[in-house]
Amino acid sequence: MYEITIENNGISQKIHEKSPDSPCRLSAGKLVEEINQIPSFSFTVSAGNPCYSNGLNDRKTLVKIVNTITKETEFEGVLLTHETSMSSAGKLQKTAVCEGLLGYLCDTIQPYRHYEDATVSQFLFSLLENHNAQTSADKRIFLGECNFGDDHKNSKTTAYRNTLEEIKVNLIDRIGGEMRVRRVEGKLVLDFLRQCGEKSDLTVELAKNMKSLEVKNDSTDVVTRLIPLGVRLGDGESAERLTIAEINEDKPYIDDENAVEKYGIIVGTAVFDDITRAENLIEAGRKYLENNNRIKKYYSAEVLDLSIIDGSRKNLRCGNVYRFKNSFMGLDENLRLKKRTVDIYKPFAPIVEIGDKSEKITDVAIRTNNIFEYELPEQKSEMMAMAKAIATSLIANATTGFVVIRPDEVLIMDTDSVETATKVWRWNSGGLGYSSTGYSGEYGLAMTMDGQIVADYITAGTLRGCEILNGDGTFHVDETGKVTAENIEITGGSINIQTGNENFDVISLSQGDCRSGLSPTGLVVRNAQTKKMISVNVNGIYAYNDYDKIPEHTFSVSYQTGEINTSGGVFAGGNISAKDIHGDVLRSEGDVKAGGNITGHEIYADNLHFKMDNGYQYSLRTYLNYLEDRLNSL
Repeated sequence: MYEITIENNGISQKIHEKSPDSPCRLSAGKLVEEINQIPSFSFTVSAGNPCYSNGLNDRKTLVKIVNTITKETEFEGVLLTHETSMSSAGKLQKTAVCEGLLGYLCDTIQPYRHYEDATVSQFLFSLLENHNAQTSADKRIFLGECNFGDDHKNSKTTAYRNTLEEIKVNLIDRIGGEMRVRRVEGKLVLDFLRQCGEKSDLTVELAKNMKSLEVKNDSTDVVTRLIPLGVRLGDGESAERLTIAEINEDKPYIDDENAVEKYGIIVGTAVFDDITRAENLIEAGRKYLENNNRIKKYYSAEVLDLSIIDGSRKNLRCGNVYRFKNSFMGLDENLRLKKRTVDIYKPFAPIVEIGDKSEKITDVAIRTNNIFEYELPEQKSEMMAMAKAIATSLIANATTGFVVIRPDEVLIMDTDSVETATKVWRWNSGGLGYSSTGYSGEYGLAMTMDGQIVADYITAGTLRGCEILNGDGTFHVDETGKVTAENIEITGGSINIQTGNENFDVISLSQGDCRSGLSPTGLVVRNAQTKKMISVNVNGIYAYNDYDKIPEHTFSVSYQTGEINTSGGVFAGGNISAKDIHGDVLRSEGDVKAGGNITGHEIYADNLHFKMDNGYQYSLRTYLNYLEDRLNSL
């Protein structure tokens, strides 16, 4: 279904074809597209592919994915990174990550400039002019479609952020809108629309082309009482900002009455750095509540894209609106497909997200430290890289906040007042901590003067310490390395244990008086009350009535000689036999019984029975006594 090519210096080369017999086949590939996100494509290429040794150049190689059924270009972008690895079996492969053309807007910085009455089109035109002046010809982007009119002339300020982030901060966060970059007659154009995509007549329905559906309600972004904050006042050193108090009965806030009635008072702030008049600020605050103050639904679904097997059916594309039906969950409405993840080897089963979802730090994918949504093996290095990238993004993009220095502490807050701030970093002689519930805490993330670190999650390359304790004793690692756990569950994988003593019980099970131990040399099961024990090792199987009287075993099987010794009976439904060689011995202090013959080089028994041809059974001892009496009588 997909044909994938790379281009270097104007020369194209295929790296993936439809035919399974072609050497141009990727080992794996995953395409991710989402509204207002940079599209990404990650793939793995084996050593047999022609591009393995020549063709992958970071920041230079262009990658294009064409749907051979619809003839659409579903992805076009640049190779960001690639790495080479070899498996334990000697298999060589390269793993690569690409980003879509929208990512070019992360490569340039917009200077500080205030736009007072610019329309959306004028603002975007100016941003792209600055972008094109800073970059090479192949990365220049021009303004395409824009269906925002002249009614959005609110002031805008650029402040040394990258071009993509300036669009997010000045347009998307305030008035909405969606962006995409496409190629038109060889030129790259940026479309900025109220909504990308179209309404489709395709229905996605359970038992037809919907495999599963998950629905979550999200109220984390609800604010019922908003304090809009405008331009910073004073000489720039003050944290005071313009409020709406002077035109709003001395109240710096506005309420969403319906939300207050339903959820109570939940106070939040919104900062508009470029608004200088209270009248404009209160209007911006009302629009902010209207756009953001709603319960959002998060839908995740596994669907089937039947256009692959039936060309008459519409395909599934990000941004389009489809009718989704699931009678069991009461769903029958038109919803937008907001995200699509496609495996190139399973294009018929994309994972999609539909409807609304809560905003996250990567709503517009900022390429700081290459944050991408692609699946690679979750090895330690990758987990650390992802954790570092997320931390870097959170810190690097925290462009608003207030630093308040007191005689005894330093505060960094989302407002300039301890009475109104909800997100607070607090550093004093007691320690450093973060609270999301205001100045008084609680501080769920902290480093305190008594040497403690408090955190919900810790990601580390190496964690050194003497002891780990989960608090209630159900999991404990002591200073010697001993692990005590109430429950351990391992799914898949393996357990490898090495010990310096071959007789040491590396696994021990106990319940009451019964105990079993597994060491590299064998298994021992014993009962402390009855003194009974059974041992299985490389020499054989041994059973004891009293393990204090070793080696007086009641039963044994020697693996070396094949000898069986038992103080009880030996019973078999068939034959009992031993090879006719010296040392193959069957000994029993009790009965030896078999449904067939008993054969062997040596047989020892107190009482041995045999059966004659006439069917009568005789005791060998009785029969020998009978023969002896007959001989004596002669």
